[in-house]
Amino acid sequence: LNPGLFPWLFVLAALLLYWPTRDAGFVMDWLGWQYEYNRGGWAGIPDSFGYPGLHPVLHLGNYTLYWLFGANSPVWYLVFASIHGFNAWLLCRLALRLPLQVPISEKLFIAVSASLLFLLSPYAVEVVVWRVCLHYLMALMFALLAMHATLDYLSEETKRSWWKVQALVLVALFTFEWSLVIPVLLLGLVLVWYFSQKDTRPLAPLLGRLLAPQVGLWAVYFTANKLRIGDWVGHYGAETHLNVQPLSMMGNMLRYAVKQFGFARHWQFPVESQVFGSLDGGWVVWLGTGLLLLGGVAWLLFFRRLSPRLQWAGASTVWFFVALLPVSNLYFYYLLYSENDRYGYFASGFGWLMLLLLLSFLPKMVSRMLALGLIGLSLLLTLQMNRLWTDSEKVYDSLVEDFRWYDRDEVIILCSPDNYYGVFMFRIIGQINGFNEALELRRKKPFQGKMWEVAQYN
Repeated sequence: LNPGLFPWLFVLAALLLYWPTRDAGFVMDWLGWQYEYNRGGWAGIPDSFGYPGLHPVLHLGNYTLYWLFGANSPVWYLVFASIHGFNAWLLCRLALRLPLQVPISEKLFIAVSASLLFLLSPYAVEVVVWRVCLHYLMALMFALLAMHATLDYLSEETKRSWWKVQALVLVALFTFEWSLVIPVLLLGLVLVWYFSQKDTRPLAPLLGRLLAPQVGLWAVYFTANKLRIGDWVGHYGAETHLNVQPLSMMGNMLRYAVKQFGFARHWQFPVESQVFGSLDGGWVVWLGTGLLLLGGVAWLLFFRRLSPRLQWAGASTVWFFVALLPVSNLYFYYLLYSENDRYGYFASGFGWLMLLLLLSFLPKMVSRMLALGLIGLSLLLTLQMNRLWTDSEKVYDSLVEDFRWYDRDEVIILCSPDNYYGVFMFRIIGQINGFNEALELRRKKPFQGKMWEVAQYN
């Protein structure tokens, strides 16, 4: 098989998988951005349309698509699904480039299986389908490209690869604040590579050349935030993002691990509630934290004696938890499907890579069957999630197109759907109704009278 076909195969798989959702995702927050894009135009991009966060790269992408194709166009599906497929390929290629010292067939199975689990994850659906999540896709893409550029630099210290690393980190920072962790991911990559390969170059100058400029980029980023919005960190603000509560944060990260590797979002609610509730604090979190710390200390102490697969399994574990840090002190939601799944997207690929590296120590037939079973389960659950988004869009569009009371002075809606099994629909926050904005922006025919919503429901 020609390796050059790999990227296209992953992109094609994503396009086929998400084809049923091609018309979905233009709901809730998207309508708010649509208002801003109509009002601000190209001039709103540098200031992120007044949003308290430095996201000009995101809005350049969003607004360009909107300006060219409008909303509710299948072109959005093509872009989102293609980037997701490309991210899966970048993860696969990263695994193939790691010096695992295993037969090529084994390395290929690890790389492809981990990437398919990422590609087919039911927890990626919210990011790929909801049209406000382009920055999640782009931030991960820039992170993985920066990791590849770092490997290029480690192999051959060229100015081109150095500039690529710095440029990718810079662009990522102004796409999404999650990208603040990228230099930490790169630091882990450099250190594990250096010691596993027994590199003879002086370590401190190597780290200084490659990573010191990124400390400067952090400084520029935080200063720009402070000058523009009056806070060091955008989006939810420094009070939220810098609220460090170690036990609570560790509990949330363990929840994401259980959710991803055990597909726990899809368990029966009493079991799901008990498991996630037990990770709200107490002895379970202390036990999980203790085991992780013990494993981390052992990995560091015996690093040189470990096989390359264990060395990189440890690195992948570090990447997984580092990538979860930005959301570890935010809310974790599990009552319904879809909502909050986007918070695990950035970390998920590293977690699957870690799991596949560990599974590779089992007998060959056992590891193959377990991996294929996980891939099959992921596919089934993702198809289920895609159906929810597809059905939700049909109901949403039907309700909007069926509205017939334009001749009235006042309309009172007794109940409107907030969500469909968790998939966002007419949810409103701080508004008297969310239906009229759909009439205005989706149907292009707003209701001119007064409109009230009494209640919203699942």
